[in-house]
Amino acid sequence: MDKTIFIIGFMGAGKTTIGKKLAEDYGRQVIDTDEWIEEQEKMKIRDIFQQHGETYFRKLESQALFGIGDSGAIITTGGGIILDRANRKRLKESGRTLFLQCEPEVFLERLEGDDSRPLIRDKSAEEIIDLYKARLPLYLECASAIVDTGSLSVEDAVKAIAQRMNL
Repeated sequence: MDKTIFIIGFMGAGKTTIGKKLAEDYGRQVIDTDEWIEEQEKMKIRDIFQQHGETYFRKLESQALFGIGDSGAIITTGGGIILDRANRKRLKESGRTLFLQCEPEVFLERLEGDDSRPLIRDKSAEEIIDLYKARLPLYLECASAIVDTGSLSVEDAVKAIAQRMNL
C-alpha cells in the first residue's frame, strides 16, 4: 500500500484543491479533515467555532487525524493541525507530509472575501501574516517535502508534488 500523504499549509495555500487533483491524477482516495469533522458533527466549521470555540475544534481535528487511519490516502488538513504536538508527531511518523507554501500576499489575495474561515474573520492583513509566521516553524518541522504554490497552476503544483514525492 502507498504511504499516506498528509498535506499541510496555511489557509489559502491550496491544500484542498491541489489534494483533490493529486488524488484524481494518481488514483488515490482523498480525505479532507475539515469535511470529515463536518460530517461527524453535522455542522459547518465556522458554526463549530462559533458555538464551541477553537479549543473544541482543535480536539475534533486531532480526532480526525488519528481516526482516519493509515489508509494510503491523501489527507488534506486544516491550517492549524500542526498546533498540537501529538498531531505533529503523527504527521512526521505516519506517512509523508507535504507542506504547501505560498507568500503572504498570495494567500491574502486568495482569502479576500472568504468569510468561511473563523480565525481570520475581522482580522487585519498584519494579524493574518503574524498568525502565518507563528505557524511557519511548525509546518517546516513536519514537512517531508515543500512545494511553493504561489505562482503555480493546480496542474503544475500536482506535477511538482509528484516529482518531490516520487509518485
